[in-house]
Amino acid sequence: MATYKLLAKDLMTAKVVCVYPETSIRDLIKVLTDYRVNGVPVVDRKENPIGVVSKTDILGYTKEKTKKQDLSSKRSFYTDTNGRQTKAFDTAAKEKDFGKATVKDIMTPHVIAAEATDTIDRLAKIMYNKKIHRLIIQDGGRVVGIVSTLDILHVVGALNYGSNAFVSEKAILGLRKRLEAAEKSIQSLRSTFDKIYS
Repeated sequence: MATYKLLAKDLMTAKVVCVYPETSIRDLIKVLTDYRVNGVPVVDRKENPIGVVSKTDILGYTKEKTKKQDLSSKRSFYTDTNGRQTKAFDTAAKEKDFGKATVKDIMTPHVIAAEATDTIDRLAKIMYNKKIHRLIIQDGGRVVGIVSTLDILHVVGALNYGSNAFVSEKAILGLRKRLEAAEKSIQSLRSTFDKIYS
């Protein structure tokens, strides 16, 4: 029986929304709202990651102080996976005056990333050591995906992942089919909710 070592590219979310440093904060708010995400990677024109920006960064913005001071907010892209800031973000998005401020004024220029070919063990080790819940995945220096702790836990639970971290090729194909079916169901639910609440 063929075995396969799980890699980042096997479990990452591949459809990653990125923004540029010159993106306005108003446009960033629209991206975060439209895609229902808490944060996004910031990339240069060659699609290389140069930082991250999150809802917490927007909440911390003031015209007088465009750079964040609190270290915990600098890590929010990597640590806040459940959207604890949603209500405050919605209020700030409606009420704050962002003027001509752009993503580069509030982003965190620190990228914590792994390679698409890194094993699930390596991803878990990085997350544990850095005390984070989300990792940017890159290939050839370009952003190609995101992996969260929930992605890893889902695989561990679904496959009864053993200590040797090897699974059969058949199990990988089965998992991929189940994940694709789950993604279609989620998209269908989102469409239904959009129709109801529009």
